[in-house]
Amino acid sequence: MSRIWTGEPAEREMERAVYDHYLASLAGDNSAFRAAFRDAFFHAMRETLTQRQYKVLWMSEVEGLSGKEIAGKLGISASAVSRHRTRGKKRLRQLLSYNLELRSRPFQ
Repeated sequence: MSRIWTGEPAEREMERAVYDHYLASLAGDNSAFRAAFRDAFFHAMRETLTQRQYKVLWMSEVEGLSGKEIAGKLGISASAVSRHRTRGKKRLRQLLSYNLELRSRPFQ
């Protein structure tokens, strides 16, 4: 059974679909392209995210720290960690969806 979402959950679902499609489109690419993409993506992350969002996402996704551990290391509350993580991921989804949109357009 499928649900019809309205408002914010629908937006998140659509952003998630774009993100998943983008990652799937990279599956057939070679390792040199992946390395270049990774470098460009991390540069774009630094330019797009606030410093705090970048730190929180790095500690969470790369280092694998929990929200409590991140809060302790950064001296902020666990709820602040959650907000930074959520807003940072949203910005990254928007960045990826924008890149996907540009990639799908014919070059003029």
